[in-house]
Amino acid sequence: MKQKFAAWTMACLLATNASVALAQKVQQPGTSAEELISDADTVIKEIDAGNYAEVWKGMAPFVRAQETQSDFVSRVRQARQTMGPVAQRGWTGVNRVVIRNTQGVPDGLYANVDYVTSLASGRVVPEHLSFHLENGRWYLTGYVPQLAPRGPAANGAPPAGANGAYPSFGNTPAE
Repeated sequence: MKQKFAAWTMACLLATNASVALAQKVQQPGTSAEELISDADTVIKEIDAGNYAEVWKGMAPFVRAQETQSDFVSRVRQARQTMGPVAQRGWTGVNRVVIRNTQGVPDGLYANVDYVTSLASGRVVPEHLSFHLENGRWYLTGYVPQLAPRGPAANGAPPAGANGAYPSFGNTPAE
């Protein structure tokens, strides 16, 4: 009986080790949601600290070719000054999409991390960070705080950029 139990235990251990090894092989570097959220948290903290130039330096090369460091810094600084101090923030969603054959955009896996941010003023602002996976690393492709005016637009239409178009490469979401 002890030999059967020992053999069964050994078989279970070997099967567990094989499953873990297989799971590790299937998981491509950079594709876990936890890793993406961690990268997004790092970027958003850099933005909170006003390190806009450093954030731009870490962006996807094709985005840096489309938007100068000076333009990125100016745009994000202005948006963040409009927002004011952050009181609390939490991520609300992660979306991934494979993009192929899109002019000006490299083929590959893209992802968006959405946050809901409560400001010290009491205002709530959704923030969207977009990324491109390249060589097992997520590169920022866009940062868009949804700074919609309070209340509906005068013409009753949703605020500009409120359609949630993704991915956001550089300046603003597609209208």
